Amino acid sequence: MTTATITATPTTAGLRSVLEDDFALASCEWAEARAQQQRKDTPAHRAEVAECAARIDAVLDMYLEARIAA
Repeated sequence: MTTATITATPTTAGLRSVLEDDFALASCEWAEARAQQQRKDTPAHRAEVAECAARIDAVLDMYLEARIAA
């Protein structure tokens, strides 16, 4: 993961919007992966759910880092 210095400027507001959009997309993808796993529990479906959950965690971590830096 790359580290960037974030300042409290209009750019931070833009970053927040991007992260919120990313979170919404990741959540939808997680829900779809979870639905596929519920229909048929396979190693591939479990892996997809785990990957989506990891993406959500990463987005939330970036969001928290942006708030701390602001």
